[in-house]
Amino acid sequence: MSSMTAGIFLIIPLFFLFSVKVEKNKVITISKPIVITQARKTPAFYLYQQANNLEKKEEEEVSASVTTTLLSTEKINSVTLPVQLAEMKLSQSEIGSSVDYGFRIAQTQNKQMPSIVAPAVQEIQRNESLAETKTVLVQPNQSPLKKWATVRGKFEVKDGVGVVDHIVEISRVEEGQVREVGQIDLKAGLYSIDIESPQGELVARIKDRSGILIGMDTQKVINLQSRGQYFEGPFIRVGPPGGVAGNPVIPSGGGQTIADNSSHVGLGRSAPGARNLPNSAVSTKAKNDASGISVSLFSEQNRLEKPKDQFSNISQNSSTISLITDKNENYTNVVSIRQTADTSETPLFTNRWVNGVLSYVSDQMKIEFKSKGAPIIIGRVFSDQKPLAGAKVQIESQPGINPIYLDQFMIPNFKQEETSENGYFMFVGLEAEEYSVVAFQNNKIIGHQMFIADMDSIAYQNILTNTAPRAVLVRSFDAFSGQPVDADIVSSDLEDIIETQAGLASFRTNNSLGISSYVVRTKQNYMPITYVQDSRLDHVHVPLISEDWINKIVEKLEMNPAPASGTIIGFVPNIAEYDMYLISEDYDTKQVVYFDQYGQISKTQVAGGGFILFNVPVGAREVVVQEKKSERIYSQVHFVKNSQTSVSHFSE
Repeated sequence: MSSMTAGIFLIIPLFFLFSVKVEKNKVITISKPIVITQARKTPAFYLYQQANNLEKKEEEEVSASVTTTLLSTEKINSVTLPVQLAEMKLSQSEIGSSVDYGFRIAQTQNKQMPSIVAPAVQEIQRNESLAETKTVLVQPNQSPLKKWATVRGKFEVKDGVGVVDHIVEISRVEEGQVREVGQIDLKAGLYSIDIESPQGELVARIKDRSGILIGMDTQKVINLQSRGQYFEGPFIRVGPPGGVAGNPVIPSGGGQTIADNSSHVGLGRSAPGARNLPNSAVSTKAKNDASGISVSLFSEQNRLEKPKDQFSNISQNSSTISLITDKNENYTNVVSIRQTADTSETPLFTNRWVNGVLSYVSDQMKIEFKSKGAPIIIGRVFSDQKPLAGAKVQIESQPGINPIYLDQFMIPNFKQEETSENGYFMFVGLEAEEYSVVAFQNNKIIGHQMFIADMDSIAYQNILTNTAPRAVLVRSFDAFSGQPVDADIVSSDLEDIIETQAGLASFRTNNSLGISSYVVRTKQNYMPITYVQDSRLDHVHVPLISEDWINKIVEKLEMNPAPASGTIIGFVPNIAEYDMYLISEDYDTKQVVYFDQYGQISKTQVAGGGFILFNVPVGAREVVVQEKKSERIYSQVHFVKNSQTSVSHFSE
């Protein structure tokens, strides 16, 4: 027993002298957290309390600081933005155009975001006394949609545009409709606008008190740069508004134009040896006498004082028929369709060159023309503002008529199957009518133009195309109820038929100039129409006309159809008082019917309504709408066909 007791006493110290080896630098996890309470009054509690006070103080200092913007001289108070949920909704037809139109955001929270543009608005109001000029602050109608963001940017006027007692405005326009109206600070040179969607264009206008447009600039809402509480938008530089002009190019010695003495690549710039050719486009006599050149617009209703002048008080989507003549008979008459802000040039061709080309073609092709004054089509294909080599052209309705391509010396080359480096082509042996010419490259449509062929004249157009295609949104709807209607649409821009679903579709095009005609048909009780508009627009709004509606008007007014005639229907949505007329000497004004926005017949013009022109003679016809207050012109060229209806809008 004593020995056992002694052994126990020897083993017990071993537990204190020898233990398991402990590894250093190990993380120790406390399974039960230590709770520091004020009741314990421990040193750890005081450290914990001091740390909380420091964090609270830093947060107050940050929130109390005042932020400034890079584009404004005013400071903006801090804004607490609510957290919002958003969902992206894309229809099948919008997927192809998402690059151009962006994403349509549907806000799901009802609470509206607080405005962060108020300081900028206050600054504008304080600076209204600048040069006795007042910026009219037009408040837009409240929209059920929520604000997407605020866009701010620089604003200036240029090229002699003055602001003295004028109305200055900026707005976002989408699909031809004004969506929001912004504010402009003339002193600071800034603009600010709250937008609902990053789509469309920013349009700035300067008007006088009578409504005449003094200056204008349009910039797409793209490449917005985030600046925290707002986005930096494009630089708005308001200059003189674009007009419509003939822009004739009169060849002069050394490849320069008489009008501006500037270099021109084309007929005025002859290739080596071309000046000695007997059928050269430039004659010595013609070069020395260009005083007889004159340009007329609106189907010879308006003659410009000088060949290089332009008609300025005209809407940005207008088109007109231009005629360039030479009273000295050195140059052949040139007929072309001109559009607002179209700066492309119209080259002139001497009678000697034209007669030489026709004689050369007749000899080479072993043909004889019906008349020496038969119409000639001459055109030129451009890509990204440069003459395009390697393009093929074709008359859309008559593919059997072969084009003739001109080489670098402006001589017809019958072995050539595509455009040369100058981009020129021509058609001969034609009848006096309208032709749609389509340009191809690699078996793909890249552009088209309408040509008006007339006797003793050259029908000339430039086919302008861009390498990068752009998206065009199409909407088809009832003209008076606005309800979407499915339709099949055919256009010269496209190889395939456009089929709208729920009244919506989209397509992509490379064409950047001209007039587009869309042949529209539906499966419902709507009449087939041809919708006409500016090819440069990024949208096509097709109003569909009920057959019952048009038939009731014909029966009520006892309209008797005339032979070789068609119908033109025009919609004037945004002009309150206007005059309308068809440029034709023998047209009976009793064939004109006006209607309101609901389709009811009216004795006079009604705001938001339109008009019907019955029994319009076939051919190229101009319809002109003139606003009474500002005398601004809205014109559109229609290609009237027998027993068919042509429709268009007259608006900005």
